[in-house]
Amino acid sequence: MGTMGTFWMVTGGSLCAALVLAIILWLQWLQLRQHKVELAVLRDLLKGLGEIIQRLEHEKAELSAGLRAETGQVELLKRQLSQLRG
Repeated sequence: MGTMGTFWMVTGGSLCAALVLAIILWLQWLQLRQHKVELAVLRDLLKGLGEIIQRLEHEKAELSAGLRAETGQVELLKRQLSQLRG
């Protein structure tokens, strides 16, 4: 094989390697794009869950305050009943 044959073989091999690397890079780019879409969906879900958690914590605080008030009312009624039975 002559020098020109070797030159074309090296050039062809380099082009094939560059093509393979370009395909791998393109596949990586597609995968990255898909991951970005999935990440955006997960961020939206997480934001929604955070809002739900805040709402539930607020409701819990309101219910706890109501329960304390009702418990105080029950204690007052028990004392009044004890005094009436007295």
